[in-house]
Amino acid sequence: MARTLSNALLAAQQATKRKAAIRILINGVNYSSRLLSLEHHEEPYRDYATIVLSNHDRAFDGVDLRGYRFRIAYGHYTGTVVAEPNGDGAGNEYSESADLWVKSQQIVSSPGQLVCQLYCEGQWTYLREQRVMALLADMAVADPARVGDDPYFAAVFERTKTVYELIESVIENAMGWTLNAFAGTQDGIINSFRPWYSLEELPYASVVLRTLIQMTKCYLRAKANLTFDIVFPQDADAVDETFYSFQPPFFLEYGEALGLLLPNRIVIFAGNPDNLADWPTPVIMGDTGAYSGNYAEVLEAQLASTIISRQDAYNRAMAILTRYRAEELAGYLIVPHDARVELYDKIQTKDSRGL
Repeated sequence: MARTLSNALLAAQQATKRKAAIRILINGVNYSSRLLSLEHHEEPYRDYATIVLSNHDRAFDGVDLRGYRFRIAYGHYTGTVVAEPNGDGAGNEYSESADLWVKSQQIVSSPGQLVCQLYCEGQWTYLREQRVMALLADMAVADPARVGDDPYFAAVFERTKTVYELIESVIENAMGWTLNAFAGTQDGIINSFRPWYSLEELPYASVVLRTLIQMTKCYLRAKANLTFDIVFPQDADAVDETFYSFQPPFFLEYGEALGLLLPNRIVIFAGNPDNLADWPTPVIMGDTGAYSGNYAEVLEAQLASTIISRQDAYNRAMAILTRYRAEELAGYLIVPHDARVELYDKIQTKDSRGL
C-alpha cells in the first residue's frame, strides 16, 4: 500500500514544472538548505543513506550528530501552508520515510569545498544491534539484571503464540515500537500457526523477526516513526502506482527480466519434536508437488522437526517456494522521485513506445 499523499502534493509531483523539496531535520535543526547530495536505499532487510551537507561556513565545527534519530522527508513545493511533519509551513509538503540513525560523521575539506558527510542506517540495522530475551509470556531487550542463573537465558515458546503474536512481542514489547494492525487478506499461516520457538544465547531482534516472517508468505515493511507493517502481496492485489510513457506520471526507463525458478520443488520433513536420533515414522512431509515446466526438477529438502502437523509442514513448504517465486521477476524502473512508493508496492507500467 503506497504512502498517502495530499491531493496538492500528488499534483505537484506529477506536474510538468515542479520544485522538489527534501527535509533533513536532525536534533531539531533543519539542514535542508545545506543538502548537496543524498543517496538513500530502502531494501527488504536494510535501509541506509549517505547525506552530504554544505559546511562552507564551518557551521559543523563542534557539532556532533552521531546517534541522533531522524527521518528523511520527500516532497515538492505546493504553495499550501502545511505544518510539520507533513510540511514546513512555507509551501513545501512532504511524506516521511522510515527512521534513520546517524552512525558516522565526516568533515571533508577539498579545494573550493567544505562538506559534512553523514552515514546513516535504519530500523533493520538498529534491530541487528539489539539482543532480545524471553520472559514468561513475552520478549524483552536483553537485560543482565533479568538473566538470573542462566546466562544463555534459553527459553521456549511451546506453541503458545502465533507467528504474528511473536512478531508483535519483539516489535512492541521488546523494542517499544509500533506494529500496525494487519489489514487485508491473511496468508493462512501468520495468524494461525503456533510454532515451537526457542530463544537461546540472546539472539538479535532482527534475526528473530526475519526467522519468524520467513515462516509465512508475508513481509515486514519499515515505516516512519519506528513503525512496521506486515504485508501479504498477491497477484490479485490492486495496483498501487501506475507509470506511463505517454502521460504523467512518466517513467523514463523500464527493464524486465524473467529468471528460472530454482529450486522449483520444496519438501519439508517434520514430526520429530523430541529430536530423536531415529526419526519417528511415518515421517510427516510437506511437499509443494512435482515440477512441471521446461526445465528439470530441482528439489530442495528442509528439516522442520518441531512442526507436528502435515498441514503446517505443507504451509511451510509453500511459504518457502512463494518467496523464491517472488524473486523470479527481476527488473528496474527509473522515474522522477515519487514520494508514494514504498517496498512491496504493486507497480504497473503502461508503455506505448514502438506502437
